[in-house]
Amino acid sequence: MKTIVVADPIDIEAIDLLKTQGFEVMDLSKEKNKLIQFLPTASGLIVRSATKATKELLDKAPELQIIGRAGVGLDNIDLDECKNRGIVVVNSPEGPTRSVAELALTMMITVARNLGEVYSGTKAGEWPKNIKGKELHGKTLGIIGSGAIGGTFARYAIAIGMSVLAYDIIKYSDLEELDQFRYVSLEELYTNSDVISMHVPLLPATNHMINQEAISKMKKGVIILNTSRGGVIDENALLDGLNSGIVYGAGLDTFENEPVKKDQPLIQHPKVFATAHIGAQTKEANKKNSIIISEKIINHFK
Repeated sequence: MKTIVVADPIDIEAIDLLKTQGFEVMDLSKEKNKLIQFLPTASGLIVRSATKATKELLDKAPELQIIGRAGVGLDNIDLDECKNRGIVVVNSPEGPTRSVAELALTMMITVARNLGEVYSGTKAGEWPKNIKGKELHGKTLGIIGSGAIGGTFARYAIAIGMSVLAYDIIKYSDLEELDQFRYVSLEELYTNSDVISMHVPLLPATNHMINQEAISKMKKGVIILNTSRGGVIDENALLDGLNSGIVYGAGLDTFENEPVKKDQPLIQHPKVFATAHIGAQTKEANKKNSIIISEKIINHFK
């Protein structure tokens, strides 16, 4: 019987699915202190973003054959070390698609209408009726990364009357068939977008992709959104862009260092709407991520 160790919380249906297929499941998501105890006999390991599958952790799991990441990003897993050891790594990019795309849409509207400032002012009894925002209808959304999440967000934006420019190393024919959508160079996206949204993994090629040089090419008053990974934006450059007025506002769900500290200048900026890496934190996405990973682990051993 193969043992699957669950290091981070997943949906109970996914655990039951593994059990019905004959796996022994050790759910240690609420007993992290016991993780080291059960790793030596683990054939599979399920993580989210909290557990770091480092070389040191892998050293304690000599029988490990597969790691399932319930979610999209793989930056918490040492992929080179897994490759060297022959450990298969799977994730579930299909799972949080709608949840993250809906958060990006929410952030875009929130920043455009200055809802963060209006909300806090109203709650404080200030009645900030004089704060004006922007309409999004007729504006251009630039999407960097047009995979499942970026592509879904593009469809949402088109539905509210925006046009979409996209940059990606892969071009998806179903998106190209949409009215008001076209692929362009990164340079054209920067110079012609009213809103720019990041939907790329954190890789050497995408690290600080949005930097001082990139921001200098953008339209004055641009809105920048990031629901992917914090490191794809140079936070100091973004802060400078906000202070100079090039950047109208930003919606950020991910940061270079998480959790962020209360006194972080970017978080405290009045034109920044910030959330605590909650893109996939919906009941629906959690269930999808969990079941998809369980199915992939079952298929691997079959």
